[in-house]
Amino acid sequence: MALPLTIESLWRRVSDPERFRTPLVKARRKPKQKPKRDLLVGTWLNGSEWASEVEFTITRSGDSYAIRLRDGYDGEESEVFDTAWDGEVLSFATHWKSTGRFARYRLSLSSTNRLDVTYTYTDHEMYHRQRAKRNANPAPP
Repeated sequence: MALPLTIESLWRRVSDPERFRTPLVKARRKPKQKPKRDLLVGTWLNGSEWASEVEFTITRSGDSYAIRLRDGYDGEESEVFDTAWDGEVLSFATHWKSTGRFARYRLSLSSTNRLDVTYTYTDHEMYHRQRAKRNANPAPP
């Protein structure tokens, strides 16, 4: 025969510390996830001592990038315009006032610490006309 439930008997059941005991489990904190780092952001230097001394400094604000180019030799900074990002390649154009040179750059990551840089630029050369020989035989008609 079942015993009648009274408030006291219920209280004893509920307050029994062994009734609801669970095995001890060490509490683990969920590791904080670092925000995904933008690998393009930073200052980039040429790895070759014989090549250009141009430094690229790339920053990001929202969805757009800002690029600063500085000539490490004389400290000149170029004007940067037409910046575009397609998800893999950062491209932009520059103008170097000291030389009047315009350049187009395409930057892409080849690894976390290596940047592949492709660029084209304008140049200026002086040409002169080749003199014709005086006693040259005329070409046959």
